[in-house]
Amino acid sequence: MKVHLLIAIWLVAASTVFADGLDTVIYEPVYYEAAPNGMTRFFYDDNYYLADKNCQFKAIERVGRYDFQLQTFVGEFTDFNNQGTTILRGNYRDGRKEGEFKAYHPNGQLKWEVSYLQNIPQEKWKFYYPDGKPLLEAAYDVQGMWIYNFWDNRGRQRVTNGNGRYEFAIRTDDYNEFGYVRYNRKGRVVAGRPHGDWIIEYIFDNNKKVGAGHEHYRNGQFISGYEAFKDETFDKEPRYQLVPFDVFRRAESMIGKSCTIDEYTGFTNYLRKHLEEWFEGEMDEVLEPQKIEFVISVSKTGEPQKIEPISTFPNKIQASSLLNAFRWVGFWFPSYADGEYIDDILIVTMEVFPNIAERKLRFFDVNIQRTKGF
Repeated sequence: MKVHLLIAIWLVAASTVFADGLDTVIYEPVYYEAAPNGMTRFFYDDNYYLADKNCQFKAIERVGRYDFQLQTFVGEFTDFNNQGTTILRGNYRDGRKEGEFKAYHPNGQLKWEVSYLQNIPQEKWKFYYPDGKPLLEAAYDVQGMWIYNFWDNRGRQRVTNGNGRYEFAIRTDDYNEFGYVRYNRKGRVVAGRPHGDWIIEYIFDNNKKVGAGHEHYRNGQFISGYEAFKDETFDKEPRYQLVPFDVFRRAESMIGKSCTIDEYTGFTNYLRKHLEEWFEGEMDEVLEPQKIEFVISVSKTGEPQKIEPISTFPNKIQASSLLNAFRWVGFWFPSYADGEYIDDILIVTMEVFPNIAERKLRFFDVNIQRTKGF
């Protein structure tokens, strides 16, 4: 859901409409509000998507000046977590990141620091462990990422002046059907660039690591990769980051999310991509734009019990394929009510449009409504 700041003025928490002679209060999300001294306070989740100030997923508040006409931050800003601790400071000039940016661990220790010039990171991006010890020194240029120095969590320097062995676990930024919460990258660095075979491991909530594939590089140039969980090879570009991608840059996009578990976790986006991939290369004829609606009974453990199409493709073969695509999804977030997970019925709607040039389907406005819980 794009939030257009010039036309969406959500500075109050609710509005009132009239229906059948009765006042009905309709709650509207508050993504930002006025702050003292001409400042504006923005509300984000921990992935820097705009979140309603009263949403349980709201994790960050940004206080700074914002030019609503140009739709850009102006001057210095500070980000706080829900405990009021500073987690990021930075500055904008002419709509671009400029000067020092510093992020902080929850304990107040410096997390990373970098200097920007007209939106481009300069020199080295330095990362630190929560105890203040150095973790990583890297840099970006037109050729990509350079890894200069790296220390493991025992303080041993593993990469020195661009040469050595690198291993880093990165938090996932979206929902995945396999359930891993981080992925681990490890391999050899030569002259600051990845070289040879790099191993990929998935890390789950219990810290269990499982081999998930590999990527091959030659002097920093990506050659090919293999993803074991999907049994897929890929050769266009790497699928996994080498260094942590700090999502603070997403704050500038002003993309908002509804206050639901499906939106917060990225499950609706995952479902959209799954359906598009399901039909890729399977379109024998171009379909008309239409609305899709399914009713899905989901147990309190997240297992789909019954899947029923209400509005689907008119073509029986394509309708059957769409039903199979829904059946392939083995887990749905269960509903929650009165302090526990419950069995519930989910109403899933979306819009489908054909990409005629590429003969692909595009799924938009995926929405999941819950009958009993939330």
